[in-house]
Amino acid sequence: MLFRSEVRSSEFRVRRFRSSYSELRTNNSRLMFQRGFTLIEIIIVIVILAIVSAITIKFLVDSLRIYTMTVNQKTLFDEGKMALERMCRDIRDARSITGSTASSITFTRTNATGAGQDIANETITFQLNGSTIEKVKTSPAISIAIAGNVFAFTVTRGADDEIKLVITLSLGSGENVTLQSKVYPKNLNKDATNTYKNFFRNWKEELSS
Repeated sequence: MLFRSEVRSSEFRVRRFRSSYSELRTNNSRLMFQRGFTLIEIIIVIVILAIVSAITIKFLVDSLRIYTMTVNQKTLFDEGKMALERMCRDIRDARSITGSTASSITFTRTNATGAGQDIANETITFQLNGSTIEKVKTSPAISIAIAGNVFAFTVTRGADDEIKLVITLSLGSGENVTLQSKVYPKNLNKDATNTYKNFFRNWKEELSS
């Protein structure tokens, strides 16, 4: 009887140990599934997010910079193109070139351009004043700005009286545009060497209605 009692006591201890071990394993498993992120994992995630953010920000900044540069260059191009067109139209009507320097040209136009505008036989000068190209009129005596942000303006008069105009416009942000054009006055006096260019004061631009 004593032997059986001891056996039963031993079996009870074994069962109790197994039950305690099973509960310990269950609790450990739950703790493993319920544990949070480690410090190293959090740092790795922060570093990855920082790299992705830096790449994204750089892409956005570069895109904005390129867009701004394109807009500024187009603005300069449009301003320079308009100035060249206005100067060429007036010089084309010139009956005589009365003076020219490296950055200016003075001429006498042939025809009037309309009420309140240039008159016939008026003396006109295109010149660079600081960073502005001006049109200086004599009737009335006024100066009209036709282009700003001008870095350089050069006038070259050829031996055949062909005029070459070169404009360089620039902004403080670094954008710059250079435009050039050539024009020949159509109403100069008779010149036997350039008859194919000269209309001998019979040329007149028709105003569109």
